[in-house]
Amino acid sequence: MAKKIRVILGLLVLVLLLVSLVYFVASSTSSSDALRTVQVGRRELRVVISTNGIIEPIDHNEVYSPLDAFVAAIHGQEGSQILKGQMLLRLESQTLRTSLAEAKTAVLEARRQARLVIGGPPKEELTALDASISEHTLQLEQTSKDLQLEESLLVKQATTRAAVENLRKQRDLLQVRLEGFRQKKLDLQARYSEEEKDWEKNKLVELNKQVTVLERQLQMESVVAPKSGVIYSLPVKSGSFVGKGELLAQIYEPGRIRLRAYVDEPDLGRIAKGQAVSIEWDGMPNKQWNGVIEKLAEQVIALNNRSVGYVYCSVDAAPRELIPNLNVKVEITTARRPDVLVIPRSAVIRQGGKTSVLLSKGKQPVVKLVELGLVTSDEIEILSGINAGDTVVINPGEARLNP
Repeated sequence: MAKKIRVILGLLVLVLLLVSLVYFVASSTSSSDALRTVQVGRRELRVVISTNGIIEPIDHNEVYSPLDAFVAAIHGQEGSQILKGQMLLRLESQTLRTSLAEAKTAVLEARRQARLVIGGPPKEELTALDASISEHTLQLEQTSKDLQLEESLLVKQATTRAAVENLRKQRDLLQVRLEGFRQKKLDLQARYSEEEKDWEKNKLVELNKQVTVLERQLQMESVVAPKSGVIYSLPVKSGSFVGKGELLAQIYEPGRIRLRAYVDEPDLGRIAKGQAVSIEWDGMPNKQWNGVIEKLAEQVIALNNRSVGYVYCSVDAAPRELIPNLNVKVEITTARRPDVLVIPRSAVIRQGGKTSVLLSKGKQPVVKLVELGLVTSDEIEILSGINAGDTVVINPGEARLNP
């Protein structure tokens, strides 16, 4: 009985050993199969900043309203071509027209008054006075002759003293009246001083200047294109009221565009003039445009929920298909290596201040120290330690190493 028990116990121990061996082999095989690897290769490595931006014209040709007025007519539409000097739209200012009419009326009144002051009294009034003076002069001469004759007759006692006195009174009265007419003429001619005449002249000059200014402003109702190009913005409508200085239209020359890239504040320190820029637009998904950075950000502003700087970039080849106000995707290359060893970042092990990778050789990976170079969000440049064609483990945390 005891012998049978010993045999059974021996068999159980043997079964347990076989089970343990199978489990160990299966575990080793599963662990080995779970490792993921990649072959080390040489290629270009770039560090980029991905962001967005907007296309805008290089030459900003904005047209602003020269006066407060209503939009009477629009001679164009967004996207249409227009030539320099061509009518863009017509404004109409009733206030300006009323002011011009009032100014012209004031000029006419000032001319009438100036004519009176500068040119003297009316010609008709002076003619009437001259006629009265001439008439009384003749009457005075005749009366004087009659008086002389009567006085000579009185000496000869051929007339009466009363007749002589009567003629003398007539002569004196005629002299008084003649002097009155002459004085009235002098008073009319000297009614206004030289200072008053100068004032009237200056008043007329100023009123004429005012009319000239208003007429020039009225000519501004016809708004023309300052430059040939394409209308890309026309925010006003016919019949709407616009204030002086309000934007009426924007014109640009096709192809003369640039990119305004929105770079987040933490990335601004990596931006430099001359860095390469690539542009993509959802409207033409299979095409890419290139350019370089020309002007760095001068300030940081709030844009939606971001703090960004405006970085201005040129666009090569003057593409006419990129029009103002297009929202585009932007990639800025801040660093570039043309032909380097590259591996995924996940393949690198950092421990004790050293960096290494696991080389896949045989059944068990081998630890290999490496020197790192350029680092991107997904990949790392290897300067030394491994060679092109080597195979590295990209999930080293799951590997089992021999001690």
